[in-house]
Amino acid sequence: MLSVVLIGTGNVSTKLAQAFSSSEDLQLLGIYGKKERKSEVLSSGHEVLEIGEFDDQADIIVIAVKDDAISSVQKELQSSKALVVHTAGSIPMDVLLPMKRRGVFYPLQTLSADRDVDFKSVPLCLESASAEDRELLENLARSISESIRWVDSSERKHLHLAAVFTNNFVNHMIRQAEKICEEHDLPKEILHPLLDETVNKAKILGAAKAQTGPAVRGDSSVIEKHLQLIADKAQHELYKTISVSIQNEYESQL
Repeated sequence: MLSVVLIGTGNVSTKLAQAFSSSEDLQLLGIYGKKERKSEVLSSGHEVLEIGEFDDQADIIVIAVKDDAISSVQKELQSSKALVVHTAGSIPMDVLLPMKRRGVFYPLQTLSADRDVDFKSVPLCLESASAEDRELLENLARSISESIRWVDSSERKHLHLAAVFTNNFVNHMIRQAEKICEEHDLPKEILHPLLDETVNKAKILGAAKAQTGPAVRGDSSVIEKHLQLIADKAQHELYKTISVSIQNEYESQL
């Protein structure tokens, strides 16, 4: 049975703790964080231990902290003999140097502490500095997911960029739509069937074929009417920028 330690108390660590704890092939030895969070109970049900009290008995140490905190955390693990991995999408594996046993365990999914997720379908993107640790890292991944892919640091940073467009930017657009509904006393739930069909159609047809709307049709009169309705300057510029981007993408069809 593999033994694992988690370092971090955020969304990723919380959801990984739940996934690791539910696996019969893993033993989660503890979750470690900052001194001020010691004894705090996370939504995963686990108590936070102080990182200074770290007991180096694990096969694998998973660093699930903010990107800019990875370096400082790994400095506290220099004497560890375990395989140490981080979970960041845009940070190269070599941020863990000079550790010889290093790798990446990147879950390609949006994770929130208060939102359930089925890790069996979550793609886990792996990278290992040594062939010897490759099997160990894959065993960890396969204990919670059925979707495993080996991705190097260069590939992963582009994958993370694509993920930001897919999730973060799309979610921000949905928030803009919600604000319009809220400002004009319209039920935002009326957009949910449209949202569902938008995602499903893009998955089935591909986004290029699924694109509709005034920008792809070159309907400048509708675009101008919409712009006149938008009082918020930032939202106005966002609408204009996205419309121009769509027109540039499909200009040969206009």
